[in-house]
Formats: sequence, C-alpha cells, structure tokens
Amino acid sequence: MKFWNYLKYDDFRYYLLAESVIKKILVPIDGSKYSRKALAHAIEIAKKFKSKLYLVTAVDTSDFPPGMLLALLKKDTRLEKSIGEFVVAAKSIARKELLADVAICKSKGALNAYYDVVAGNPVESILKFERGVHPDLIVIGSKGLHGVGQVKALGSVSRKISELAKCPVMIIH
Repeated sequence: MKFWNYLKYDDFRYYLLAESVIKKILVPIDGSKYSRKALAHAIEIAKKFKSKLYLVTAVDTSDFPPGMLLALLKKDTRLEKSIGEFVVAAKSIARKELLADVAICKSKGALNAYYDVVAGNPVESILKFERGVHPDLIVIGSKGLHGVGQVKALGSVSRKISELAKCPVMIIH
C-alpha cells in the first residue's frame, strides 16, 4: 500500500513530519474518564504513524489511609509491613488494569503497546519514566476538579507534566 493511501489530510509534509517524529507515545493512565479519552486519542495517533505506546500508572505512595501513616512516625514494624503490602496490592491491581488497556490497544490496531506501574509521587514518577523511555509525545487526560477548583482548567498532575516534560504534551479533556 502506498503512503498516500494513509493520508486523510492533503498536506503531505504533515504526514512526513509526523511519520519521522512520533515513534513513541507515553500515556499516563489513572482510571479517570479523561485518561480513557487520552488513551483513545493515543491509539488513533499510534495507528496512523505506527508508533509504540507506553502506558504507565503511578501508584501514589503518599496516598495511604491515615492510620497507616502512623507507622512512619512510630516505627511500628507491623504497620510498616502493612504499608508495603498495601503498595504491592495497589501495584497488582494497577497492573491488571493496564494489561486490559494493552489488550484494548492491540484490538484497536495499535500493536506495539507496553505498560509499566511505577510507585511514588505521580508527577515525579511519570517524568522519571519519560526520561527513561524518551517519548516523542505524551498524551494525558485533564482532570475535572470539584467545587471551587472547577475554575482551574487543568488538574495538577497534567499541568505539571505539561510544564516539566522534555517532549510535547497533548492534554485531552
């Protein structure tokens, strides 16, 4: 099949630029409807340009139930063990969800899809993952805020990623 059969747009230069630039796409997934929309957009881009998709979920290790945080203050080994088990369980659940997302990618024609689960602060973890993978594009969902926060246009994670990433960032609402 010739290259012009792939084109939906008349601009041949756009096709050549995107074909040569967008080889790796990073998609942070948090389970929100916005990250699902971002994944759908990333799949379409990956199909057009035969890009690799890297799906990543960050398990926030600072987001524990309040009682578990006492372990850090009291140095209670039982509670510290519980925190460790909590992180392992959260990563296991995230891994299962990402496997399902990879299956969706492959069923929709984005055959080169990979995943990873990282632990830590979501912004720092995603940026560290970005530095390791060197994507050409990050496609991330915005996050709807509640109450007074609705005045803001972006969630804090997507905003910080867009400010600190080394590559272009597409934010999907």
